[in-house]
Amino acid sequence: MGRNNRGISIALAITVGLNVAGVVAGQSTPVPASLATLAVPGASNATPSLTAAGRTVAAAWIATKDASSNLYLAISNDGGATFSAPRRVNDVDGDAGATPEQPPRVVLSGSSGARTLTVVWSKRDTGPMQTRRDVMRMSRSTDGGRTFTPARFTHDPNFSGARGWESATVGADGAVHVVWLDGRAAARKIDEHAKQSGMQHKGQPPQEIYHGRLLPDGRISETLIASDVCFCCKTSVAIGARGAVYAAWRHIFPGSMRDIAIATSTDGGHSFAPLVRVSEDKWELNGCPEDGPTLAVDQAGVIHIAWATVVNDGEPQKALFYATSRDGKTFSARARLPVAATATPGHPQMILTPDGAAIAWDEVVAGDRRVSFARVSRAGVFSQARILSGDEAAVHPVIVNADGNVLVAWTSRSATAKSAAEPSVIRVRRLGPT
Repeated sequence: MGRNNRGISIALAITVGLNVAGVVAGQSTPVPASLATLAVPGASNATPSLTAAGRTVAAAWIATKDASSNLYLAISNDGGATFSAPRRVNDVDGDAGATPEQPPRVVLSGSSGARTLTVVWSKRDTGPMQTRRDVMRMSRSTDGGRTFTPARFTHDPNFSGARGWESATVGADGAVHVVWLDGRAAARKIDEHAKQSGMQHKGQPPQEIYHGRLLPDGRISETLIASDVCFCCKTSVAIGARGAVYAAWRHIFPGSMRDIAIATSTDGGHSFAPLVRVSEDKWELNGCPEDGPTLAVDQAGVIHIAWATVVNDGEPQKALFYATSRDGKTFSARARLPVAATATPGHPQMILTPDGAAIAWDEVVAGDRRVSFARVSRAGVFSQARILSGDEAAVHPVIVNADGNVLVAWTSRSATAKSAAEPSVIRVRRLGPT
């Protein structure tokens, strides 16, 4: 192992010694059961990720200070009621990065008492996408997040192009599955286009989506899922009760239509069937919406998916939709989530519950973004949406089942912040039984 690195509109006060400046390394600080704050002191904390197994919950995020970004992780052993102090995951200072659509991803595998934490993240390069060399990194912990292995590449480090927008999950056999967008072939395809057409490529470089299964030594056994994907939208991956692997992403369909696609593997991710268009939304856009889908599969094998798109009822406006499928080939008619037309919702994230599904997203309220939440019954009936983040600016939620409770985390800036430059924090709200 490596070295020791290291409800509607609520406004709960953070007490018992935990404030927006964060916690002291090495200590476990209790927080109010309904709302926790995670932060590295003096840093801007953003892009959270959550995972849970039983009563164990892990939260990962990126903290940026003095232009240096690092990946931190905090552990809860009581279902999200309290969290340990954050510990740095990456062994080299500054060797991490993220954007709102590509947060670090953390998963728990193994049996109780012998769980392994796997963290996957991206490190952004600068410059044009055709020549940049974004990388993906990973690290593991087998001692409850106290120490982590030195970070390693999850791919050939010589690959050019941008990559990331990753998602991760764990199968029943303990195998870790990762899906990401990749630009390794972009330069070659641009050259081929120029030779065949005699014209210079315009617009975003061609991108592909890959699936990988993490091997014991940390390398990924890769499979190409599809090409010509919409770049800069996060991916989603889920595994069914029988081991089928499902990957969802935003695809570029003819006419530059940026709609949601899904592909299925029935051999553990070694190969994928041709993609299926979830809904013909026909969102025509010569750019990236930066708003990917969220995917889950229940014990009966029913696929649940939610996503953002634009509707044109008069003035074009953004909306959230939900659909299901029993075979991964045909989907139910899309159902619109109960969000006000003026709210401009986006970035949905979903989990399954015994009664259906739970979805969190962000939307505009009183001129600023807030995190909201609704449930979907098995019959497809939506509950009334409610705001989780109070009067604070809040964006890009993530959601997880933890010991029978729903946990939602997001990037937040205090309502008393005097400027956008004031450090942000991670809020974790525990909503109670699923």
